[in-house]
Amino acid sequence: MKRNKDKGEDRAKDMEDENEEIIEEFLEESNLIEREYSMDALTDALKAWEYAYENRGNITVKYILEIHRLLAKNLRPDIAGKVRDCSVMIGYHIKKKKPEEELLLELREWIDNCIPKGKKATEKEVQKWHVKFEAIHPHEDFNGRTGRILWQIQRINNGLPIKIIYEKEKYSYYKWFK
Repeated sequence: MKRNKDKGEDRAKDMEDENEEIIEEFLEESNLIEREYSMDALTDALKAWEYAYENRGNITVKYILEIHRLLAKNLRPDIAGKVRDCSVMIGYHIKKKKPEEELLLELREWIDNCIPKGKKATEKEVQKWHVKFEAIHPHEDFNGRTGRILWQIQRINNGLPIKIIYEKEKYSYYKWFK
């Protein structure tokens, strides 16, 4: 009996290691999409993921701001965990400055609209929520990386597998936003 238990524990450990490798690859590719190549950025992304995953059952504005804070704390401590207080350029479009309360309200509405009530969301619905988050663009920087972590959390919460968007596929990913 002990031998079967050991095999089960070994298999669980192997699955855990495999999942960690997939998450690390996802986070590394997410950084590469943003042309961020530093180990500091990957280390911060891993910490942000750990927080996001451990608290995935309680998605709130505070949760989103903490993911952002963990992602930005070493690279941009001046904006880490804060909503933007300026206009930002997204591709060729300008998102005008908005009052903090307006951005926070948009995040609360996004949360209310993207947490399914009593049913699992489809792949397309989760993708649509990601696009809506990016349209809010609540932060001065790190919106893409924050949004992709939230997208993965939504996938997990809805029984969908982790999906990696590779840097070499970023133009296909950008088509989601057109």
